[in-house]
Amino acid sequence: MPGALRKLNIMHTVISLEVGGLEKIVCDMVGGFDKELFNVEVCCFSTLGELAEKLMDNGINVNLLQITTKHYDPFYPLRLSRFLREKKVDVLHMHSGTFFLGVQAGFLARTQAMIYTDHGRHLVDPKRLILMNRFSALFVDKIVAVSRELEEYLANVVKLPRRKISTIINGIDTVKFSPRPKSASLLREFGISENTKIIGTVGRLAEVKDQSSMIEAFEVVNRHYSDSVLMLVGDGPLKSELKQSVANKKLCEKVIFTGSRSDVPELLNLFDVYLLTSLSEGTSVSLLEAMASGIVPIVTDVGGNTSIVNNGVNGIIVSPKDIGSMARNIIYILENNDLRISIGKEATNTVKKVYGQYNMINKYETLYCEMAHNENK
Repeated sequence: MPGALRKLNIMHTVISLEVGGLEKIVCDMVGGFDKELFNVEVCCFSTLGELAEKLMDNGINVNLLQITTKHYDPFYPLRLSRFLREKKVDVLHMHSGTFFLGVQAGFLARTQAMIYTDHGRHLVDPKRLILMNRFSALFVDKIVAVSRELEEYLANVVKLPRRKISTIINGIDTVKFSPRPKSASLLREFGISENTKIIGTVGRLAEVKDQSSMIEAFEVVNRHYSDSVLMLVGDGPLKSELKQSVANKKLCEKVIFTGSRSDVPELLNLFDVYLLTSLSEGTSVSLLEAMASGIVPIVTDVGGNTSIVNNGVNGIIVSPKDIGSMARNIIYILENNDLRISIGKEATNTVKKVYGQYNMINKYETLYCEMAHNENK
């Protein structure tokens, strides 16, 4: 009986805790677990990142066990397995990017139970990655997809064993992200007037997010609404290229690159329209945060977006790279204020009903307990 009362030791593995959708979900997850039932830590493979500081400030231990080379390090699983044994880990919970090395370490450490959460895929998955996933799936106990579409992809395309796969939808903090008036101080910071229409997005500046299409659509919108701006919140490898595109279009005064920010909830409340032009998505955290904030989302018809957005009810769906449709729908929403308010309210209600973070956390807690119970039989 005393053994049954012992807390479970849970270790999450991530590449880093730099600001991003996956990383924010992991932080929300580990910060929300029942501390009476679980001891939760995080292990980063590359760097800690600014979100690590927030977790440590909240009393959650974040470890850095750094990979020593960009190529496969055959000794890393051994190092990680020793670390897992030292921590007496009961459940190893791996996230995208750490599956292959993590599962080897868990196997060597004889970890009681192993879970892998896949947060989304590349535009085209390299064959090598697919083979590594298939190998890793032989040893893992449970594979979690963050959307139904991703679950089908993992089973039918990557060909991971369907019996091991289930879906747990990402959830967000609907108190932190909620409708509020626009912040006067933020408007002043960016030199934006109260009446300016703001089209915005939050995310990594990367090929898969296709912000280049966003900028092209905004160029059309700005010709119709000269008093409008496009705000891109986030950083990434395409920042210089995107800035050059903006300069070539003579839109430097109309497109704001904020870089990485810690005040995303307040920034979202500035937006009149949220634009997500991704070419691939799982369950987009930034989309859920925008909808919870009462912002009308215009999203591409990819991945989990269509499971979240009911076209014309709580948002608008367009085809990827369809610049004309993006621009027309942005203009349509900006011209119809009552409709914008109505869709924004539906967006908020959708997230509150289905995508709250406590629902997600409860499902993972149940999974941990079930797996630990099964292993103890």
